[in-house]
Amino acid sequence: MKFKIASVVASPAMFDISATVDKCCRIIEESSDNGARMVVFPETFLPLYPWWVWMELSSMKKLELYSKLYENSVSIDSEYIKRICYQAKIKNIFVVIGINEISGKTIYNSQVFINDEGSIIGVRRKLVPTGEERTVWGRGDGSDLFTMPTSLGQLGGLICYENSMALSRYALYSQGVELYVANWPGSNFKSQPRDRTKTVDTVCRFVAFEGQTFVIASSSTVGQEEVDYYTSICPELEGSFSVGGGIAAIYDPFGEPVSEPVINEEGICYGEVDTGLIVKAKQMIDCVGHYARPDVARLYVDSEKKSTTVGAVATPPSVPDFDFDS
Repeated sequence: MKFKIASVVASPAMFDISATVDKCCRIIEESSDNGARMVVFPETFLPLYPWWVWMELSSMKKLELYSKLYENSVSIDSEYIKRICYQAKIKNIFVVIGINEISGKTIYNSQVFINDEGSIIGVRRKLVPTGEERTVWGRGDGSDLFTMPTSLGQLGGLICYENSMALSRYALYSQGVELYVANWPGSNFKSQPRDRTKTVDTVCRFVAFEGQTFVIASSSTVGQEEVDYYTSICPELEGSFSVGGGIAAIYDPFGEPVSEPVINEEGICYGEVDTGLIVKAKQMIDCVGHYARPDVARLYVDSEKKSTTVGAVATPPSVPDFDFDS
């Protein structure tokens, strides 16, 4: 089966969830109008990636920014998610988008999978927030390692440096993932001694080769609004946080880009997926089939969703209803 996929590299509106959702809807419309059957957005695109966790700011300032993030984050049943689902439905296109998900009073880094009828078919949370991200997001569990059957193929994904977790990748391969979504943040913040754009490209090429699957990589890019905002509150950023970065790309099961990636600027990467290539790639290496050795090594996954409370929820004891007027 052959069809077109769109992968997005874009920057959000700073702490403006409504404006960012407007931008998402425009991109969904453009992707569909250009023939795409699926469009993939970056990590935590709603409402933004919290770059400040890596900056030299006071605890009070970080608390203020966390509060603003919480105010602009979304629950799965929010009107903002409903708008995106509706746009997916009227444009007849699958959407995968990274969000800051509110559940209770905790924020999670989540992927939302929406089908071409506008229905949410999956929500998963990042298993391990990376480094300073742990001051912002909660953690997922084994129930977040799943794939979904769709009319386009078996769909699944991981977020950012989760893609370095070999056993998590293998859990998706073992479920027959054919369309593997990898969401990332941008790369123009030099908080680490590596070029993140090259890292994304290298990792996603390998995942496609290792799992004999199509990989759709989508990352944010740093916008001028973000640079102006963060340099105003953290002048020490001068020279280490700049406009640009990021990559949108689609890789085939041999680890090759199916089209020219969009790099270092906002845009949409379109590429044709031919699922028939998966069988051809697996003829040589099927990492969960003829190229596996379950007699030597096997993966065990605890897929049970974990709760902080086990057993019945306690209720207050009954008390007498006093009639003080008698």
